[in-house]
Amino acid sequence: MANRKLPDHELLQRCREGNTRAFDLLFERYFNRLNLFALKYIRQQSITEELIMDLMLKVWEKKDNFQEEGSLGPYLFKALKNSMIDHFRKKELSTTPICELMADTFTQDTTNEAVSYNELQKIYLANLNQLSPQRKLVFEMSRHENLSYRQIADNLNLSVKTVESHVSAALLFLRKKMRSHINLIIFMITIHFL
Repeated sequence: MANRKLPDHELLQRCREGNTRAFDLLFERYFNRLNLFALKYIRQQSITEELIMDLMLKVWEKKDNFQEEGSLGPYLFKALKNSMIDHFRKKELSTTPICELMADTFTQDTTNEAVSYNELQKIYLANLNQLSPQRKLVFEMSRHENLSYRQIADNLNLSVKTVESHVSAALLFLRKKMRSHINLIIFMITIHFL
């Protein structure tokens, strides 16, 4: 039976010997930390869990190739960061509205980062201003003020279906317009993860 206090490299050695309990202990040791890290950027528990499960499956499959002498943590967080970037690339930000990504993911710690953030913010706002006044208002109430469709409908005397239609159309328009800037967005995410 694997001991919970064993260091990562010893648990990995036991994994190489076929000890699934040692692998379970590694999984338990890192799952919550990896999940909290991923949830900062991908706000869907099911997606973060899937990325972590895929990552841990790769660790099990490649256990014989690991030469880690210290903690497995740095490898896992780097691999998870790469998986999240791949997720954003594949989905072209379809699961995260661009305004939420910009508001919550980017920081302005360095001059270069601040310039890139400001440039992306200007592009986003210019595209947002191309929406019709009502669509823009509905979208801002939904994404910037975090109001529910029902609250927006009540405030603007619209049906919930109309609100939903406005938000969907705005997201489709913004994603299409921002698609050409996907490399800048991914670059910003990469900087933030380093």
